[in-house]
Amino acid sequence: MASNYFLGIDIGTSSTKVGLWQLDGTLVASASAAYDLNRPHPTWADIPAEAWWQATCDATRQVVSGIDAAQIGAVGVDGLGWALVPVNEQGKSLYNAMIWLDRRAEEQAAWLRNQAYAGELVNLVANPLDAAYMTPKLLWLREHEPDVYTRAHKFLDCTGYIVQQLTGVFSCDYTQAYGYHCFDIRREQWDEQAAERLGIALEQMPPLHAPTDLVGEVTEAAAAATGLQTGTPVIAGALDAAAGAFGSGVARVGQTADQGGTAFGLSNCTDTVIVEPRLIFSHHVVPGTYLLQGGTVGGGILNWFRAHFGEESFEALNEQAVQSSVGANGLIFLPYMSGERSPLWNSNARGVFFGLSFNTHRRDVVRAIMEGCALAVYHNVKVAEQGGARIDEWIGIGGATNSDVWCQIKADITNCPFTIPQHPNGTKGDNTLALALMGAYAVGAVDDLPAAIDSILSDRKQFTPHVANHAAYQKIFDFYLHLSEKLTPDFDHIVQLTQELTLR
Repeated sequence: MASNYFLGIDIGTSSTKVGLWQLDGTLVASASAAYDLNRPHPTWADIPAEAWWQATCDATRQVVSGIDAAQIGAVGVDGLGWALVPVNEQGKSLYNAMIWLDRRAEEQAAWLRNQAYAGELVNLVANPLDAAYMTPKLLWLREHEPDVYTRAHKFLDCTGYIVQQLTGVFSCDYTQAYGYHCFDIRREQWDEQAAERLGIALEQMPPLHAPTDLVGEVTEAAAAATGLQTGTPVIAGALDAAAGAFGSGVARVGQTADQGGTAFGLSNCTDTVIVEPRLIFSHHVVPGTYLLQGGTVGGGILNWFRAHFGEESFEALNEQAVQSSVGANGLIFLPYMSGERSPLWNSNARGVFFGLSFNTHRRDVVRAIMEGCALAVYHNVKVAEQGGARIDEWIGIGGATNSDVWCQIKADITNCPFTIPQHPNGTKGDNTLALALMGAYAVGAVDDLPAAIDSILSDRKQFTPHVANHAAYQKIFDFYLHLSEKLTPDFDHIVQLTQELTLR
């Protein structure tokens, strides 16, 4: 039977989305299922991996209920990053998955940075030794949950866990492997010397695959749970940021995605390995390319603001931001609400509103949040350019692209046209579209991934930067950096004070 459809499963921080696509870019059906994130301590962020699987099953059943599942040519999966999932031989999770927001392994990361071979580890994988990465989390698990560590048959990531639930096969794709500092990013294999230094047993690490490799087929048990057809091919899949970048049209060197969702960040496409320890580096889903990435934790702040300071719609918040002005009436916001990732890598960093006065209005606070998040991404952009990245096209993805005022702020700050690609029928590129195309590529239904995404995302909505606004934002950015650097020691002090007050 002909393969009329391709399925994408996108495992996000707060929900899973499943999309069923045709190769002309028609979205046949989609569904999502949400789950809660555990935050038992300030720097902890974990979730039972079973919640991902249940959400996958629920959303997939909805999507395939109206079609003949035998017509699905392949399944692609992506998942959030740096999510450590220890599993037994049957693929059952042994401990809650510590995700990208989790920074409990700060002590282990500091220990790694003090080792004589630390620089070699960073160069091997082209990534810093930070608490959010998989390596410190492995060491934390070994120290604090030794029984779990010992019993683990394999250490999986989020993508690998869902692929295993679908196929019974253990795997790790290249775009997720960079979280481990025993991954040789140039040779695309586990490094024995690095693993030995870290005390990691390579037999507990899953086999490595390119994102578009076919690694298995849907099992009978998975078919019964999801509504998929037994024997449907499943690819190794990818990191959500990599799939999202491709789904937005980032497929060639110089194209750069601006991610605006629960996390904010950038993904710059390059064809060479760039070692810039202040940023994040991984393979891309397009063969022969990589992504130089920066990530800030600031994306969910408007959700936080709505939850605690008035349940207004996002549309209402956008209208308020428009009524403010460039610089938010003198209010600067540092969006470090859960520590900060690149380029600061500071678990103790905290959110700051600077410049409040009786002249500050609600509209200024909303605009300051938008500007602060955009400035945090711009900080990453400047570091990427210093590292040799070439940014030719600035492409927006994620929920923040629904806000015209936010998009204009980003164009003005970067002084680069901010582009939102979309299909002529109004469908924006997204992760599930990327995964569908990757699955089609794996089974030979698509010959060229860049050409395929270009043909689908043929329309562009563009925000042109205003010269005067950019000049103003350059001054604001300089002060933003000054404030961030000036407050760095005070972040440590406020964390210590909070702990002391909590213990009273």
